[in-house]
Amino acid sequence: EHVEASRLRFLALGDWGGQDTFPYYTEEQWETAGGMARVAAAVSEGEYEEHRPAASFVVSLGDNFYWNGFEDDVDEEMRFQETFEKVYHQRELQLPWYIIAGNHDYCGNVMKQQKFSEDPNTRWSFPDFNHRVVREFSVDENEPSVKLEMILIDTIHLAGNLCYPSESAFSAEYFAPPPGVSSDQASMEQAGTTLDWIENALKESDADYLLVVGHYPIYSACSHGGTPALVKTLDPLLKQHGVTAYISGHEHCQFHFAHDNMNYILSGTGHDCCYGSNMKEFLPKGGELKYLLTDSTDYSGSSGVRGGFVSFDVTRDEMIVSIHRENGDVLYDTPLLPRDQLLKRSDAVVEVK
Repeated sequence: EHVEASRLRFLALGDWGGQDTFPYYTEEQWETAGGMARVAAAVSEGEYEEHRPAASFVVSLGDNFYWNGFEDDVDEEMRFQETFEKVYHQRELQLPWYIIAGNHDYCGNVMKQQKFSEDPNTRWSFPDFNHRVVREFSVDENEPSVKLEMILIDTIHLAGNLCYPSESAFSAEYFAPPPGVSSDQASMEQAGTTLDWIENALKESDADYLLVVGHYPIYSACSHGGTPALVKTLDPLLKQHGVTAYISGHEHCQFHFAHDNMNYILSGTGHDCCYGSNMKEFLPKGGELKYLLTDSTDYSGSSGVRGGFVSFDVTRDEMIVSIHRENGDVLYDTPLLPRDQLLKRSDAVVEVK
């Protein structure tokens, strides 16, 4: 899709899936929706340093319906209305929402979530486990376009999943990393197919900015920590193909980590905040922890932050990534360069031994 514009803005939201009892959302989720609407709105000159266009879409990073997704005894239409439609009701959020599944979604039937995409009038776009979104923009037809591509992937296919009852939440067992792909043939074939699909999508992309979006983080400083299966299989592909950033959720914290010319952005605070920084010391050496929002211990409240999300402001020269708290205030922002600029920088680095 191509639009005439000088900028493209969008939001990303992780782990926003409410709760499985009335009213089926949390107070923090409701507050965060209001902050998202504030940031998604267009702002004219005079109120802002320059005209800011409205956001064009929202990306969901998974864990869309707590506790266990759409289990057999769940009225999925009711949950869809109460946890999604009623919470994100603001005019500014009546945009396409591009969806992936998280581990909690996989404790139910993910295909029931995909079925909501079949409504031609819905903003909910979840056509498959893995899908691609491409947006292009330029000031006019005579100027070369700027291309943004997002490759949305199913990390549960790549790293496995275990389901726990809500009573065991926050136990050591619950915070253990994903178990890896099951050894049965169907799971192994599914993982192989997913990884092949990702590799082909990366090879085909000629985007100026290329984002890969998954639920599980590759690296994390928070309570779950990184995902060993993704460090082994996914991370090398992202670096090989010059991906701009990997965007994830899963951890109920916010995080920017840079390592080997790759950026890792994490925001899993869509319905509450925050985990502790239990796994910070296990980040790979040589990387730079640029930003981390956590509580002192899981949900101690020490940060004073109740929820949050990320926004992206894309221009020809840079993409500004901003991490927001629940009311929309910016906690941190950073510029990311187009892929051709990153390539020039990496080519110019000389290793000194």
